[in-house]
Amino acid sequence: MNGMGSFFGIVGVGAGIYCIYGYMLMIRKRQIPKGIMLPKDEDPKKCKDVEAYIKMTSTQLLLVGILLVAYGVMEFINTYAVAIPIPIFAVIVLAMVALVWFAVRTKKANNTYF
Repeated sequence: MNGMGSFFGIVGVGAGIYCIYGYMLMIRKRQIPKGIMLPKDEDPKKCKDVEAYIKMTSTQLLLVGILLVAYGVMEFINTYAVAIPIPIFAVIVLAMVALVWFAVRTKKANNTYF
């Protein structure tokens, strides 16, 4: 079972860091990260209002990133240090809720600003 815990921990941390990187790109450079926020065929340069798009979606992206990193770290702790099934379950539920919230807000923002 150590192999699967390690795998999910790595995926969680990696995906979380990628989301946080996308957030930083939005906040610092005022760019919309295509790989995270937009469908494959959409061009970020076609956004009608970049500032409003960033304001509408950046908080959700940061929250998802933080929760995914937290899940990954907790998965490593659960696999290699001490079993923590209840906190793992709680962070998975929180991450799933945040992902749904993120998907709904991003879809709405894409329909509004593209």
